[in-house]
Amino acid sequence: MKNSFYYILFATLFFFVFYPLCAFSSREIVKVVETEGTYVVSGGDRALARDHAIDDSMRKAVQLVVCMFISEDVAVENSDVIDDNIYSKSEDYIQDYRILKEGMEDGLYRVRVRVSLSVGDIKNALEMLGVLTDEWQPEEHITMVVVVMVSGIEKYGDFRVFRETLETGIKGVDAVRLRRMGSGVAVMDVDIQGNATGLASKLTWKDFKGFSLYVTDVTPDIIELNIVKE
Repeated sequence: MKNSFYYILFATLFFFVFYPLCAFSSREIVKVVETEGTYVVSGGDRALARDHAIDDSMRKAVQLVVCMFISEDVAVENSDVIDDNIYSKSEDYIQDYRILKEGMEDGLYRVRVRVSLSVGDIKNALEMLGVLTDEWQPEEHITMVVVVMVSGIEKYGDFRVFRETLETGIKGVDAVRLRRMGSGVAVMDVDIQGNATGLASKLTWKDFKGFSLYVTDVTPDIIELNIVKE
């Protein structure tokens, strides 16, 4: 009877001590981003252009996560191998997606998509390719100005929270200057030690109370964001 008591006690302690650790280690990290894909409509075939535009949006979503783990120099140096083994298989890292907006514009078929990605799978793929450098931190001596455009602003308080986070919660940001604001859109100049892609990736990891922030487009010097109320 005494032995049975100790056996049950040990089993109970084992469960409560080790099970949470196992559950935590196996928990999958999923990141949600918003991107816009485009494709030229050729021969009036909108269905084909739509499929390619969706693929383009998926690729851009995966690129945002990739840039959390490797620097731009590493990405450029290994562009062929990353393209062949990761970007060309973007759908493998997509948990699910939702089309938010689509249609023709200037001869292009545009699709805006909200995508849920498996961060762990992308990190593992980079590690297998031998290009993983962990989370990249921009070099401190490289400073540039990135234009940040935020749309979907319904309350000034949401914008204030976003700006304060940008000014004090993002490593490498030196200054934020508001260019203009109106009709739910704000445009800012951001002095950052790094580049636009790195800044966009850092912003996607931030949690904001009352709203979500999605990256809709990134160029070498411009980031377009959209605020969506929760």
